[in-house]
Amino acid sequence: MSSQFNYTVAPHLEEFAVPFPTFRAANPNYAHFVGGGLIFSRTAVTEDQGIKNGTEREKKPHPFRLLLLQRAFEDSYGGHWEGPGGSCDPEDETLLDGAAREIFEEAGLRVSRFVELVGKDEWVKVRPDRVDIVAKYTFLVEVHEAKPAVSGDGHDNNGLAADKLDDGTVAPGLERGWEYRIKLDPAEHRAFEWVTEEEVKQGEEDSSGKFKSFASQGRTMLDAFQMLRERPLLA
Repeated sequence: MSSQFNYTVAPHLEEFAVPFPTFRAANPNYAHFVGGGLIFSRTAVTEDQGIKNGTEREKKPHPFRLLLLQRAFEDSYGGHWEGPGGSCDPEDETLLDGAAREIFEEAGLRVSRFVELVGKDEWVKVRPDRVDIVAKYTFLVEVHEAKPAVSGDGHDNNGLAADKLDDGTVAPGLERGWEYRIKLDPAEHRAFEWVTEEEVKQGEEDSSGKFKSFASQGRTMLDAFQMLRERPLLA
């Protein structure tokens, strides 16, 4: 458990929960560290297929969708799509704290659990007097906003608006789910979308695909979809 952020860590990820100076000392080849999070949703457990031949409504699960943010046009790789994340600061208590902070700053979502390490990427940053190697760790994360928040007045214990009231009705003005209450920093991102695996593939393989990523980010996103198929990490 982080002392600053209210999240838990899967036991096999404890190596990332050590004090940040300790983690940096154990990885001396890297000058900078970046933490990112991939956040998935099904929007709803089932999809209403309508009434067929007078029988009961047929239902099937929604596909998983991944939250992507579009980079501001004025930034490097302007217009490209990525998951929330960014550089860890020396003031961050742990690498995971840095990732959780960046996710909150870029999307307004609060990490509730670090579930799995999806990928580690490296790249070189050339400076006038040296060459730095940067390491990015991308995690599959869950967020507090995705958990049911139900109370009599339509707010959870943190005073955040709940999607539904005790009687199961949608709170007034909150007809849209948590997925559409993302809070972007306009200096960094201009839009957000929840995309399917097929849309990520099209962005990677097809020049006409809308959701183009950069570096190896698209491959990491597809690896995360595969993880969800092989191990149902999210309900």
